[in-house]
Amino acid sequence: MRLSLRKKTVILIITIAAILSIVATLISSYAIRKVVDTTFRNRASDLSHTVAAVLDTERAQALKNAIMEIFSAAPDRVSSDAWGTPEFDAYIGLYAHLEQSEEFQFLQKQLRSIQDVNDVDCLYLSAVDAPTESFIYLTDAAYEDPCPPGCIDPLYEANRDLLDDPTVGFPPYITDTQPYGWLVTAGSPVYGADGSVICYAMVDISMETIRSQQAQFILFYIGALALITVLVCVLGILAVNRFIIRPINLLSSAAAHYSAQKEDNSELDHLPIKSKDEIESLYSSMREMVRDIHGYIDSLKTTTQELKNTRIEADEMNQLAHKDALTGVGSKLAYDQQAIRLKEEMERGDARYGIVMVDMNDLKKINDTYGHEQGNVAIQKTCALICETFSHSPVYRFGGDEFVIVVKDRDYDNIEKRIEQFREAAAAADGQPWEKVNAAVGYALYNGEDTVDDVFRRADHLMYEEKQKMKAGRGR
Repeated sequence: MRLSLRKKTVILIITIAAILSIVATLISSYAIRKVVDTTFRNRASDLSHTVAAVLDTERAQALKNAIMEIFSAAPDRVSSDAWGTPEFDAYIGLYAHLEQSEEFQFLQKQLRSIQDVNDVDCLYLSAVDAPTESFIYLTDAAYEDPCPPGCIDPLYEANRDLLDDPTVGFPPYITDTQPYGWLVTAGSPVYGADGSVICYAMVDISMETIRSQQAQFILFYIGALALITVLVCVLGILAVNRFIIRPINLLSSAAAHYSAQKEDNSELDHLPIKSKDEIESLYSSMREMVRDIHGYIDSLKTTTQELKNTRIEADEMNQLAHKDALTGVGSKLAYDQQAIRLKEEMERGDARYGIVMVDMNDLKKINDTYGHEQGNVAIQKTCALICETFSHSPVYRFGGDEFVIVVKDRDYDNIEKRIEQFREAAAAADGQPWEKVNAAVGYALYNGEDTVDDVFRRADHLMYEEKQKMKAGRGR
């Protein structure tokens, strides 16, 4: 879909304003949440330290000992996940008598008095059993559905450090669960007279109210930003339309009516553009361009035709340079480029090729006896037989009587068969001396280590040996 500059500018302004508003909202939300979370964490941590400091440690030690004695002897331990089931009720019933103990009553009253003064969600004491990695409630100051003594919760992964070092306690952490909503929880170790950790003074502070207030503030903030964004967009669009779009439309209209074939293009000289900025500079440049454009067009036409002719000539020369004029197969230059491609394949590790050398015998004798025209016929006959035999491989004429074949694929897999076919066809050729095919053949295959020149030299050497044998045979 094609959009005008006006639409693109409007979209750009709105997009930038929207992005800035969104970024501002996200940063503000994050900053507010960070401050609130830090404040609540500090409050929970401070209060847990206070509770741990004022708690009656002797009664806490006695209550813990009584609960852990039952915990250790219990045949089946049931966690709070099974709350309300007969199994859970039976397990918790083992500790029920402890709720009437003087230690439990005193500690619960002490926690409730601190809880009421500080307006927190809940204070409670807990112990951690390292062998079973269990979180065990000792007493809970909640007025509704308190966790009974002996109640078990699994230890959160974030608090597993205290298994190795009980003194780290429960650093403040925030959770959002279905039954309790947003809570910040912290726990400080309660130390006995001997310096060992008896239990942990735990604090739960509800964050539901502050989270609701955060949401309301963010909504108000988003509304205010939206209103400011709309005002900024309107003012920006009006300014862009006045100082950018209108002058550009004038230039566009004048350019649309301009024609290189028209003698009168005075419209460009009388546009009301005096903005003293880049647009006015563009207008001045267009006026200068109009003064010279006719001459440029003529020069461009001449240059284009010359370049076209030069390119055609270069293509023709390139084709001639890569093609042997007599036989139509590749030239020495074409082979050199093929060798470069073979080197690239070797560098990639996927080269699989061979080189076959074919050298004609008695070409000089034919030229001297029957003339060079008949010698050319002999060259063409030999080349035709090579191309017919190695029909899947490129053939190159290297010199007057020498041919090179780069074999791949099917010709590579059947190279010895192809060479035998060539020899048999050459031996079967009949007719005048220049119509027969008499040539020596040698080949070499790439072994994964040597270079293209190495393969070429091995093939050339084997061809030369065969050539010598053929001469010796005729001598005998």
